[in-house]
Amino acid sequence: MKNKKSNIPTFVSAAGLACLLLVAGCSQDDALISADDAEDNSNAIRFTTAIAGFTGSDAADTPGTRTTINDEDGTGSFANGDETMIRGFIFNSTPFVEKEHPATYNGGTWTTSMTWDEFGEGAEVSFSAFFPKRSSDDFDENGRMEINLPTNQSTPEQHAAYDWLYATAAGTKADSPIQLTFSHLMHRLTVNLSLSATSGTLTQADVDNAKVVIKNMYFKGLVAKNGRVVSRAIADAKDNFTPLKSASGNSFRVLLLPQSVTPGTPWIEITVGSRTVIYNVPATLTVLEGGKEQVVNLTLTDSGAS
Repeated sequence: MKNKKSNIPTFVSAAGLACLLLVAGCSQDDALISADDAEDNSNAIRFTTAIAGFTGSDAADTPGTRTTINDEDGTGSFANGDETMIRGFIFNSTPFVEKEHPATYNGGTWTTSMTWDEFGEGAEVSFSAFFPKRSSDDFDENGRMEINLPTNQSTPEQHAAYDWLYATAAGTKADSPIQLTFSHLMHRLTVNLSLSATSGTLTQADVDNAKVVIKNMYFKGLVAKNGRVVSRAIADAKDNFTPLKSASGNSFRVLLLPQSVTPGTPWIEITVGSRTVIYNVPATLTVLEGGKEQVVNLTLTDSGAS
């Protein structure tokens, strides 16, 4: 669905692709297989990747994740040495076959010791990976782990730390190399402020110095082993968030857990000049979906925001 450029834009699909891999301490017998060595070892599983940012963003100064991000459209790549854990498994096998190997990003591919021999001749294998790196040991017996988002995301480091990515792929030896496509798990809210042509006594300097707070959002959530993220709808799990302001212009961005929202609830608090105004959740908005972005464009006057 295309993002509509209006004061209350619709959701826009956000596919996130990424590449990464974990440097593992290993013996000579369990040495990591490099991309060059893979050509000589037909049983090595080769992984390639790319990364795409949130689509539909109208901002030129998009904050990055831990990856190298293009400011214009959010596309990019991981840096050499970035790490992940790749999980491989066969759904219909008896007994269930599941393997997990650390991997390291190097020059556009993942370096890992995982081989096709581990899964049997001709097997179709499902693969998955998280970034930042997560292993099966991080999840409980139900395949879930708790996550608490930082409510202060006012620095690039705080903002980037919880832009979690997840990838899945499936294939056989004949499909090599395997492309892992990473998607953003969180929802991103972007608030763009501008000065109205009929702003009254409000000045551009007032807008440039405006403060934004995102109110009444869940910060406690659960992440499943299959990449699904949900908020924990419990009494003490809501708080206010301080977003990251763009390096230029007046855009504010915050990463939020996927969650339901109630129209009419106080949502975006803007302090500008000597006034504080509240923008409520619009009537058309009932859910913040993972991997998608909501863009809210607000025009400020000395009597409020629209």
